Parts: sequence; C-alpha cells; structure tokens
Amino acid sequence: MAPFAAGFEEALVAEGYSQQWARHVMGLAAEVSHWLGEGGREAGDLTGEVIREFFDERGPSRSRCRTARSLRPIMVQLRSLGVAAAERTVAWGRTDTEEELLGCYRRWCTGQRGLTSATADEYVKRVAVFLALWRSDANVVIAELDGRAVLGTVRAAAQAMAGPSLRCMVTALRSFLRFLHATGRTSTSLVSAVPALKTWPRTTLPSAVPARDAMQLVAGCDTSNPRGRRDAAIVLVLLRLGLRAGEVTRLCLDDINWRSGEMTIRGKGGRNDQLPLPVEVGEAIAVYLRGGRPPSSSRCVFLTVTAPIRPLSPDGVGTLVYRACERAGVTRVGPHTLRRTLATETLRAGAPMSEVAQLLRHVDQATTSIYAAADVQAVAALAQPWPGVQR
Repeated sequence: MAPFAAGFEEALVAEGYSQQWARHVMGLAAEVSHWLGEGGREAGDLTGEVIREFFDERGPSRSRCRTARSLRPIMVQLRSLGVAAAERTVAWGRTDTEEELLGCYRRWCTGQRGLTSATADEYVKRVAVFLALWRSDANVVIAELDGRAVLGTVRAAAQAMAGPSLRCMVTALRSFLRFLHATGRTSTSLVSAVPALKTWPRTTLPSAVPARDAMQLVAGCDTSNPRGRRDAAIVLVLLRLGLRAGEVTRLCLDDINWRSGEMTIRGKGGRNDQLPLPVEVGEAIAVYLRGGRPPSSSRCVFLTVTAPIRPLSPDGVGTLVYRACERAGVTRVGPHTLRRTLATETLRAGAPMSEVAQLLRHVDQATTSIYAAADVQAVAALAQPWPGVQR
C-alpha cells in the first residue's frame, strides 16, 4: 500500500484525527502492507475476511490499533479510490447486491415518494433489519417473496422489539414492498400481507421534564471544553425552540439570521419555518461556534467532537441528551421529551392552544391537543363527580 501512503495521512488529518493517532493508523497500515506483500497480495485484495485473517495471525499487540475497526479509515480511502471492493456483496435476487438494492430504494423514497433525506435514511436503516432476517434464511429470494415469508418476518420482528419500534418497522416494510412491486422486482404487491398492528388509545399523560430538572440538563454541561459548549447549545435549542432531533442535525450556518434574530427550521415534509432566536439560545450557539466547533467544510452547525468530523446524527443528539440526564441526575429522557416539555410549560403559562401549535409547527391543531391533558390541575377541574361518591 506504499503508493497510497501520502494520501492516507492527508485524509486522516482532514477528517480531524490528531497527528498522534494518524501515526498509529499509518503504522498499522504499514504492518498490513508488509503482511500483504509477504503473502503475494495487493491492496485491492483487502476485504473484511482478509483483514480478520491479518489480526488473527498478528495476535496480541502493544499497539493502540488492536482491532479491525482501526483500519476502517484506510479502507474508506481505498474504496473511494476504487482500489478495494465495496463492503457489502450479498446478492438479492438475480442482479442486485444489498448495497445497490438499498441505494435504489432510498432514491425511490426521495424521488418518487417525496420523503426527506433523513426520513429515507431511517427507512433504509429499518429495511436493512428485514434484509438481515431474510439473509439468514437461504430460501428467501426477493423475486420469489410471498405473503407467508412477509408475515413470518413481521412475527420475528415482533418478538424482538417493543410496540412503538415495531410500528415504525412495519411502516418501513410496507414502503419497501411498494418499491419492490413498483420497480418490477416482485410480480405482485405484498403490502396487504403485512398485518395491521393493534393500537390502543392514549391512556397516559405525555411525558415531560419538570422545569427545574430541565435547566439542570443545561447547567450540567461543562462549557469549559468544546463538547460541553456544543451540548449546552443543543439542549437549549431543544428546550426553548422544541426542535426535533432531525431538525437539530439539519440546522445550517446559513439558517441563522443574526441581525433579525430568526432561524429557519427545515422540518417534516420539506417545510421551512421561521422561528425567533431567543437571546440565551443565540448566545450558547455563538459560544460554541467561536470556541467549540471544529474546522470543517460542512455547513451544518453541530458537528461531532471526535474524528472523523461529521455532521451530528439524530442518534447522536439522543445520546447527547441521555448523557446530560445522567450528569444532572434526572430520569433519562430523549430529545422528543424536551419538545413535550416546552409544549406543556407553555400551556401552563397560559398560552392558547393555537400558539402552542404554531410554536411546535403542527399542521393539525389536534396533534397539539394531547398536551392539554398534561396540566393535571387544570384537567381535574373539568372532572365530573362519580354518582354516589362524596368529595
């Protein structure tokens, strides 16, 4: 791999790796290169199986790069140069590999169904789970799918996940089956083979964080370091603006109008909404941009802290909130609970339902009405006495 060594090192530094870690990775690459040469192999022969063979023969090492994961940045560069083969080569049907199938499905979701890139990515991630189930069954071929195979897949998923997650999975599966039929990969539509899931009416109050605990999430962020500055800014954005996790990750530098004090929010269904930028939120973002955001060509506001430097993902926002809860010593909640907290606190402050719906950017005000039950004292005043029971 000597001809690619200079490009490897430049790429590692550009991705945000430290000079010290880049040297460790380059040392590992040199070991692999020497091992390939001894075996009469070339860089293009590197696959997952070959890499595992290298580490098995290498045995225990004092190097900091002890696993195949350490070689991932090198493999990314080799694939981008066309030297190494694509990572996944599992065949589905007669022509598609798994990577090609998922890529075509994603393009269909965005181009034909009008889904946002973030939603399409979520669908692809869930469909990949079903493909893994089908991959374990050697008898399953896409072109020969039938209702029995689809139903068996849903049953297997139902045993492994909770109701809300299963509903999301089933929605993605229906979308994928429509894609297979629309693109001629299956002769008939199998959407009707997916069973309807039992849904129960809401019997619990929407979860929310008490206002005092919510501010502890911000106070627990150590703003003396870049990670803490980023976390504090994101938690404030969630608490004060009620953004969804995906909307936080899609927020770009060009979406903030500092002079007018407004932000453009790229929401569901391709909607762009304008929200006022509260002073404390703007100050927290400015502190992060000046002293926490790593150098990057990306226009996204919030980036990862460790290399490779990338825009933060929705899952990353969730992990960030979980850690903030642990530091503050409050019940673990997710980003969407902070959105509900904003809704319930705004209602308790006396705001009408129409204003809360506008703040949350709900198309249908009925969606906002579920938060009316969050104020227990206000709802208790509406309760009628049960016949024969004295208060």
